[in-house]
Amino acid sequence: MKINKKATSIAEAMVLMLIVVSWVTWMYKVYMSSINLERSTNYKIAAMNIAREWIEAITSIRNTNWLLFSSDTKNCWNTLDYESNCVWNNSSTTDIGTWSYKIFKNTEDRWMLTWAINTSWYTDSDYRNDMMVWIDLNWFYTQTWIINNLKPIFTREIKINYTDIDWNITWNSEDQKMEIKSLVQWQDSASKQPHEVELIQILSNWEK
Repeated sequence: MKINKKATSIAEAMVLMLIVVSWVTWMYKVYMSSINLERSTNYKIAAMNIAREWIEAITSIRNTNWLLFSSDTKNCWNTLDYESNCVWNNSSTTDIGTWSYKIFKNTEDRWMLTWAINTSWYTDSDYRNDMMVWIDLNWFYTQTWIINNLKPIFTREIKINYTDIDWNITWNSEDQKMEIKSLVQWQDSASKQPHEVELIQILSNWEK
């Protein structure tokens, strides 16, 4: 039986090419997987830092209230927007309420709270637009948009809840423990579903 050497050479070349293509494809998939894993890891680290900064911002608001209203830390530790009417006033009208917030810095470089839309769904475009985290000209994260801000993929939300409500008195007047939930969400190429990082801390008024 006569062997067609030309046909055999072509078949061998095709098999070799198939092996090479399969190897290159596999290497590309491995490379892309490692890139996506690295990107996801970096995003998660950034999200943790963004969430942690918001916990620190609420802590700063409490500490600033202590300094501004040292004569009445019981009523003023959790006052909203550094409202001086809190002094000797146990009404809840000046308190940080149970709600979701965004945080920004005012012209005096103090952390401030502002109301956020009452939903936590990253898939909601209104939520993403309202809770978007920007990068300012100094490469700090902020939720106050200014010209030339860079728009990253994260949203950030602070949820406030009180853990020791005394219902026998004005609903918020005796609350001396504040539960803070800092929620950061984002979506990247590694997953079709949004990722999230949530940090929880109890902030108390131990100087009362």
